[in-house]
Amino acid sequence: MDKESKELFPIKRNQNLKTLYLLRHGKSDWESDFNSDHERGLAKRGIESTKRVGQYLLDYGFSVDLCLCSDAVRCRKTWELLLEMENFADETSYKKEIYEASSDKLFEIIKNTNDETESLLVLGHNPGLEELAEYLVLGDNLDELHNSLFAKFPTAAFLGLSLSVDSWHDITPGHASIISYWVPGRKGR
Repeated sequence: MDKESKELFPIKRNQNLKTLYLLRHGKSDWESDFNSDHERGLAKRGIESTKRVGQYLLDYGFSVDLCLCSDAVRCRKTWELLLEMENFADETSYKKEIYEASSDKLFEIIKNTNDETESLLVLGHNPGLEELAEYLVLGDNLDELHNSLFAKFPTAAFLGLSLSVDSWHDITPGHASIISYWVPGRKGR
């Protein structure tokens, strides 16, 4: 792990649980020509931070059964860069509905995942990812925190959650345990 990145929670594995990973796309490019927000690619900084999160994932032997990735260009490019480093997922599905999805919509997508999938990565956008993460970890206790638990879920941030369920349909708010939280360039809190 490079010295400019901070692993806030190391990856731990428990084979008896469902494991959900959330990854926000790398920093998007606002300088290049694009017709819509959906078409924005990655900035140079986004490419660099994606490679750093990729190295973090390599160092810990990360892999998932399924990656559900937003079909927005910046998410596709983030995933393509990671796949150049390693085939991190057995299967990838690009989903239009992840683009601009609310936390409620993301929660619904996850709950509808096939139960043969033990580990799932959702690669998407804010504010949906941050709100989903807080909902899964804190449930309705959000008022107890004055600031976001995940510091606005920065670009290329990676979060791993352990869910004590046999079926994705059974996940409930406030019952996820953090097993990994990593942010490129973060030197600590």
